[in-house]
Amino acid sequence: MSVLWKLGILFGLVLVVFGGGALATYELFIKKASRTPTKGSQAVVTPTPDPGIALLEQAKQLIAKGEIEDGKRLLTSIFQSFPKSGKADEARKMLGDMNIQDFFSPQLSADKKEYVVARGDSIAKISAKTKAAPELIFKANGLDGLMIQPGQKFIIPSGQFSLDIFLGAQSVELLNHGQFFRWYKSLDFRLPPNIKPGQAKVIGKEAWAGGARVSFGEKKFLGSSRWVVLSQSGITLYSETAPNTPNIQKPRFGIQLPPEEMEELFALLPKETPVTISK
Repeated sequence: MSVLWKLGILFGLVLVVFGGGALATYELFIKKASRTPTKGSQAVVTPTPDPGIALLEQAKQLIAKGEIEDGKRLLTSIFQSFPKSGKADEARKMLGDMNIQDFFSPQLSADKKEYVVARGDSIAKISAKTKAAPELIFKANGLDGLMIQPGQKFIIPSGQFSLDIFLGAQSVELLNHGQFFRWYKSLDFRLPPNIKPGQAKVIGKEAWAGGARVSFGEKKFLGSSRWVVLSQSGITLYSETAPNTPNIQKPRFGIQLPPEEMEELFALLPKETPVTISK
């Protein structure tokens, strides 16, 4: 092999080795640096649109057109599929309002039956006959007193309710037959610091007025502060209808709700209602 040929091979190897290194250096340092935005030309990040905004508007349009069930399904999809949407709580509130309105409406359904008041009936007797709480009968039929007349037609609603308490969101959800029914945002949320997710149940219902417990049928029951006591750590769901002169001292640990919402829960939740405490 001639000397010139050997020099040519050696020169080619030098180009391959050092040329490849130069290319790698360019890609890793020089070219990469050129892609890095300078102080005056930082990259602009376009925020991701909130899908809940458009979906909520669509749901409202469906409901306005009378397509109620489709609208309800769309509302549910907002907070289930996009829980971090800025419209999730609004969707929960809107759907819950519709559910409770349907539940207490006079229109008969699978969860509602009609009862005709008989001679000698009272709310307490009707409660015993139908197994519905007296306060539920009272609220469902828009009564403002205990006087009832034979021949009156009452709606007796029923449900299979359970309660979810969310520690992180500091909120409460009511389920009916395992499905979302109503959402409640707390006014005050004070639970034991060591509380853990788990199961509980309703063990008591109390009404308070002027520092004393009152029962359904007593004059002071209307407008009283309502408590629903749970089996875990003495947790109580409660309201205060007289904040300037409280009916009763706040429980040590509890979740305070607006009086009208607590009155609603008080009517809906019987003893032994299952409660789930979640993160």
